[in-house]
Amino acid sequence: MNRLISLELHKLRTTPAAWVAIVITALLGGLSVATNTLGPIAPGGPAFGSTDHVNHAVSVSALTSMVMLSMGVIMVASEYRTRTIVSTFLATPQRARVLVAKLATALGLGAVLGAVAFGLAWFEAVLIYASRGVHTLPVDLTQLWVGATVSTALFGLFGVALGALTRNTVTAIVGGIAWAMIIEIGILSTVAPQVGKWLPAGNALALTSVGSAGSQLLSPWVSALVLTGWALALSAIATRLTLSREAH
Repeated sequence: MNRLISLELHKLRTTPAAWVAIVITALLGGLSVATNTLGPIAPGGPAFGSTDHVNHAVSVSALTSMVMLSMGVIMVASEYRTRTIVSTFLATPQRARVLVAKLATALGLGAVLGAVAFGLAWFEAVLIYASRGVHTLPVDLTQLWVGATVSTALFGLFGVALGALTRNTVTAIVGGIAWAMIIEIGILSTVAPQVGKWLPAGNALALTSVGSAGSQLLSPWVSALVLTGWALALSAIATRLTLSREAH
């Protein structure tokens, strides 16, 4: 298994899309923090340095989660598109082992991406607030840092599972992001919040939100368990389907 994970990491290092995704995450993450902290406050909006203002300022986990979902999809679906999956399965005929290695790689990479991206956002926010006289932030940033790490890691699993289920890069990425950002966050969070808070994006939001943004969501611990359950369930379905295809 260690050899397979090493191979997956090597593939990612030689995949331009992975490096592009990391650069985009760094640039957009930094821009998001700067815009949310330095931009004008709308009438009736949260006061500068308040809990809701800081929560919004460091909210980069939606970006990292979607990036990691896309990278997870690419790890699987791009191999089917380029037919390199044939050589992968020739080297390791047990397809389930290959998928488990991809899942483990995405989980670890997602944790690193989420932790580093939020850490940079944290550092940038502290500097900006301090420059404007706010030296103590009314937010448990450690809790948000852990939440961003967990959320990004688990969305890596979602990506690999979606890639294995669809074997189509565009379909999986567009479908996954559309479901999370449009169906769940855009529609269900407003129309049926009691349903939305139990779904993947709703639980990811609960893990990475404090103040009014997280007041109607599940507690962080419950959200972590539910989100993990969703990720493991989808991963199990993808693994079972992979085994079924191997049998045929």
